[in-house]
Amino acid sequence: MINKVEKLIKAGAELEISISNTQGEKLITYMEKILEINKQINLTRITEEDEFIKLHLLDSLTLLKYIDNPTASILDVGTGGGFPGIPLAIMMADATVTLMDSTKKKLMVVENIAKELDINNIKILHGRAEELGQDRKYRESYDVVTSRAVANLTLLSEYCLPLTKIGGKFLPMKGREYQNEIKEAEKPIEVLGGKITNVEECLILESDWVHVIIVIEKIRKTPRILPRTNGKIKSDKFPLLLK
Repeated sequence: MINKVEKLIKAGAELEISISNTQGEKLITYMEKILEINKQINLTRITEEDEFIKLHLLDSLTLLKYIDNPTASILDVGTGGGFPGIPLAIMMADATVTLMDSTKKKLMVVENIAKELDINNIKILHGRAEELGQDRKYRESYDVVTSRAVANLTLLSEYCLPLTKIGGKFLPMKGREYQNEIKEAEKPIEVLGGKITNVEECLILESDWVHVIIVIEKIRKTPRILPRTNGKIKSDKFPLLLK
């Protein structure tokens, strides 16, 4: 494990991410446990360790520079195998990270591994974002909401911005085709109470893997009728005249 941990710490330093030995050991152990369970339950398509370190661990940690509050309440929507939520929880011990997913089996796996590794600052939330966003217990309750989900930015914003506190941030992570998505989502994001304040490309260790982090600040309340039901979100045009 030492070589893997050292490799992770060195790679993190190249990205200006400071990872301690203890943090590195937890991150690598989490990776190993996910890959072992992945043989029985499909949690990730990335099964080669070097790729996992780059595309799951380091990729998740690029969010750290956009989270100013070390005690932030963070919501990871569509966490799957725990990314980016678990790496953020390991690195931000004073934050509270809630892992949301609609697949309970995945959440149980992630929760069990977290307990084994004494990652005590996570919560598990089983459900769909469009339903939880209409629940007073969760609506506009999180300082930071993030997601690496594959949904386009307009859909993702309707899922996530209603869960983001006023004054908080929604930090979606998107791939290369982000320009058209941003253009289409700009007005819906405004209607949802958000404002795009930054878009930064992240090139992971000079590889061909490029993603962007879109910084969306929540500047006003989301209209009460949003988010809509999942069927409406996917089939209807976004109600731009709502504002």
